[in-house]
Amino acid sequence: MSYRPVLLAPADIAHLIGKPVGTVKRWASEGRITSHDGRYDYLEVRDVATGAVRVPPKRTPLLVPA
Repeated sequence: MSYRPVLLAPADIAHLIGKPVGTVKRWASEGRITSHDGRYDYLEVRDVATGAVRVPPKRTPLLVPA
């Protein structure tokens, strides 16, 4: 199963995280968050806003025959 981002407009994101729209756009220009055609992933922005660290999923190592 893969993660599907919840993409929202900058104004909606700003309202949900309690920050100005300018902050959301600045974070995107600084590379802190990813823009998806002018929309932003709510969970990614929330993590940046709260300082949460996203932990990548664990990967199973490839087994190479000896």
